[in-house]
Amino acid sequence: MVSAVLRFFGLYVVVEVAAVAALIWALGFGWTTLLLSGAFVAGLFLASAQVRHQIHRLRKPADPGVLADSGLVTAGTVLVLVPGPVTTVLGLLLLAPPTRAAARPLLTAAAATALGRHTPLLAAATMGRRWYSSRRVPGSRADYIDAEWLDVTDDTAGPQRALPVG
Repeated sequence: MVSAVLRFFGLYVVVEVAAVAALIWALGFGWTTLLLSGAFVAGLFLASAQVRHQIHRLRKPADPGVLADSGLVTAGTVLVLVPGPVTTVLGLLLLAPPTRAAARPLLTAAAATALGRHTPLLAAATMGRRWYSSRRVPGSRADYIDAEWLDVTDDTAGPQRALPVG
């Protein structure tokens, strides 16, 4: 079986190669190379400016949304560094402050869903039973616990005699 990581990597390669092929077909090899190089350099400059800005924001007390923005800036920087036009464009979008503000609620919803999927009891305790039961697959036997009963007796008093019947 192919693992999920290999499938994801294969999908990434197919999407990036298709995007490069489409750019070469539409613009030509030279312009595509120039466009991808320029986007990479612009992404590096934007990433360095945003990282400096986020470090400055992290030093200030009680700035709302700074941790989510820092995570999105980190993800955008990594996406700019990963080769390919699609990941570079996604990284540039995450590095731009207006799109980060729009992506912050999506990140919060994805994190809450992932937290609920991987820690259902914590999610049920904090979010309520309706939230937990609405995310369970109907008819699943997720609450089934396979157990084995062992009867253990303490034999430290020595052998016991049977009582006479009758």
